[in-house]
Amino acid sequence: MCDIKAVLAAHFETHRALDPQDIYKLIYQRVFGPEHAIEDLRAAMEALYLEVLRLPPVPAVMPPLIEPLSAELCRVNLQPFVQNRGSIEMLWRQFRRTAQTYTSGTLVDLERDWRRFLSSPWAQRYAPEYLDQFWQRMATAGFAAVHHSRGYTEANVPHYRVVLRALLPELPGAAS
Repeated sequence: MCDIKAVLAAHFETHRALDPQDIYKLIYQRVFGPEHAIEDLRAAMEALYLEVLRLPPVPAVMPPLIEPLSAELCRVNLQPFVQNRGSIEMLWRQFRRTAQTYTSGTLVDLERDWRRFLSSPWAQRYAPEYLDQFWQRMATAGFAAVHHSRGYTEANVPHYRVVLRALLPELPGAAS
């Protein structure tokens, strides 16, 4: 699943309360991978371990283990990963390897995928001027990485890491 519209369709099907900020984050991760999340190796490793220790109780609807972002990248959701007895040390190594080896895209790729989102049926959920204002704010901020919106975070309680899909055979429960 490398087409952005297929990725969007899957995301809108499985997640609630999506704001343009969350779509931007999805596209940003698809284009640039996890490099922004791992500037300090020790801090990034500690953050992963702490996040796992603080995972909320098992949700009523378990998120999928794997959520494709592109032909090369995916999100590995921590809740089902831990439920499948996944090794946090192995996930850390995969996350670090992804950050070190993934060749990120460009701002042209980011804009291309954003425009594809704008031409999709999901963009119609938002006022065009709201989407334009959001994109202008991102441009003013230098197209930096963002956090999930408050609504998305409350509705979906996201906990994941972005890794190369080529590493998936090493993940427990990811053979499908």
